[in-house]
Amino acid sequence: MKGLIGKKVGMTQIFNDEGNAVGVTVIDISTCEVVGKRTMEKDQYTALVLGLVDAKEKHLTKAQVGSFKKAGAKMKRFLKEFRMDAAELGAFNIGDAMKVDAFFKKGELVDVTGVTKGRGYQGVMKRWNFRGFGQTHGTHEYRRHPGAIGQRKTPGRVYPNKKLPGHYGVEQVTTQNLEVVGLHPEKNLILVKGGVAGSNNGLVVVKPAIKGAMRAAHKAKAGGKK
Repeated sequence: MKGLIGKKVGMTQIFNDEGNAVGVTVIDISTCEVVGKRTMEKDQYTALVLGLVDAKEKHLTKAQVGSFKKAGAKMKRFLKEFRMDAAELGAFNIGDAMKVDAFFKKGELVDVTGVTKGRGYQGVMKRWNFRGFGQTHGTHEYRRHPGAIGQRKTPGRVYPNKKLPGHYGVEQVTTQNLEVVGLHPEKNLILVKGGVAGSNNGLVVVKPAIKGAMRAAHKAKAGGKK
């Protein structure tokens, strides 16, 4: 499974061929490089290790520094493995810079994974989109409350996973089937249609749309049967 790690720059808009304004998210992979490989002989599986954002030695542990030096790679803050076949792995070398046009093309569908913004401790209306109570003169200090949560005498307890107030945000979220509407190879930028999870300068992972691959495989399999 090919993929890239990048940094969410922010959102902007572009005009498509029909002249309509389209909101896009800009993802920067200019600092994404190969920092390691996982081989069948040593690790019992094959994968490519990518690093993003240059790091200083003082900000890393001794084990991390030793790993980078042993591999002869630049020190990076963020690391991510991508499984791939041994034949595909041979096309990459330690220190290779990733290029957007080598992995994706305009019009392709991708899945983008990021970590949502932290919103602290929130009530049920903001966290779970509860409607709340009626806003009448008779409603007293109960407009944003969750309501009753008990089950009478049996079972005499609150069921697990009940939607209640609590910490909201800082969750890994994948937005699927986003269209790549633009590539800028000179700056190593990817423009995807719509928004993705996370704050500006946050880490995101871009992969080909899994549902698109499944549909293509199913279509090929159905065509073979015919």
